[in-house]
Amino acid sequence: MYGLIDGTRFYSESTSIYKPEQKSLPVLVTAGQGISIAANRACSNLGIQKFQPIWENIDLLKQHRGRVYKANFNTFSHISDRFMSSVEAVMQGESTFRYSVDELFISLAHLYSINVNLDDFILELRQRVYRETGVPVGAGVGPTLTLAKVASWAGKNLPGFKGQCCLAVEKQIDSILKQMPVGKVWNIGGAYQRHLKNEGISTALDLKRCDPKTYQKRYSINIANVISELNGVSVLNYSDIREKKKQIWSTSSYRDRLRESDMLFGEIAHHCAEVMAKVRTQKSEVKTLAVFISTGKYDKCMHYYRRVDIKLNNGLTDTGKALSEIRAVFMDLLPQNLKKQPIYKVAVGAIDLIDGEKKQFDLFEEPSSNKLELNRALDTINARFGKGTLTFGSQKRSYKEQKGNIQFERLEDYYTDSSDLLTVRCI
Repeated sequence: MYGLIDGTRFYSESTSIYKPEQKSLPVLVTAGQGISIAANRACSNLGIQKFQPIWENIDLLKQHRGRVYKANFNTFSHISDRFMSSVEAVMQGESTFRYSVDELFISLAHLYSINVNLDDFILELRQRVYRETGVPVGAGVGPTLTLAKVASWAGKNLPGFKGQCCLAVEKQIDSILKQMPVGKVWNIGGAYQRHLKNEGISTALDLKRCDPKTYQKRYSINIANVISELNGVSVLNYSDIREKKKQIWSTSSYRDRLRESDMLFGEIAHHCAEVMAKVRTQKSEVKTLAVFISTGKYDKCMHYYRRVDIKLNNGLTDTGKALSEIRAVFMDLLPQNLKKQPIYKVAVGAIDLIDGEKKQFDLFEEPSSNKLELNRALDTINARFGKGTLTFGSQKRSYKEQKGNIQFERLEDYYTDSSDLLTVRCI
């Protein structure tokens, strides 16, 4: 048996931990580009959903004393670590897996084998996490990882479950699967959903009744695995559920546009560092690095789009070397007059990745210039003290958005800078 512990409306509820005065009031969280990325329950009750332009709902939000907070991902990451550590402290001796910032898989096989009431155990675990961290969590329990995901969905979306669901009996599993749209099943993306619906498969129960071998030939091994898991046959493990990404991108749009070359390179350098850090995290190496810039689609100036792909002889993980490669092609990226064609969108991507753990070495390959120790120190410091604590000089960001009609509130850092500490003197 597996359990999935899932932070409920994680970003918005984490914001309320630092802003308790907003606990029962509407809270939207934005990454700073005018689109909300999270909304608490008070927002949902007003019909305000996430992933909508904030300006569409700002009047309704103000009417109900709601606020918009700019996401502080360092703080969110810290809260995530706290709630997952709280779960892991209870599950000592059992395997756990941090799947995402707000999801944690746990093994309940031993507890199930000694007839522990999993419903009661999960409820006590949820209460403990909330008591220790302030993070409300839901939970799903099932015989396979996919069914644990199904149970988590049921706990949040179906009446009567109150945030948690334990699936152990075949009849109960089928009842839940019958109510679950096939597109909500884990690993069933939009393309698969369209194909399956064309075949008359609209619910998770319809998918469960399909033959895995037939659908492996028709689609892929992924579909076959999902069908097996829905039937209670465990074929996925922790190492299977998070495949390494084939491409990694970092991108931003800029409301007030980038009109200076130094400002533009600072933003490109920032996105390059973000990409390289993610490459190192999944233990990959970059063979091709892509950079593109463009003006806005509706800008009055002549539209400009330019992309440069940088081919690398050896797999690259060093941020410093990547920045040097981008600096060498930077002038080729620029329009003739940056002030007349200001840049709206910037992106950097690692578009050709190799697995650093399975790399085949060439006898005549040039020595690696990846500076592993330097980058390991860089990542360790930024993980401990917050993203951006230690950066390269070229990452200096001078872009500042002018104040608009919507006021974004600041969410505090989870740590205290030395400059914030009180100074005590004897007088």
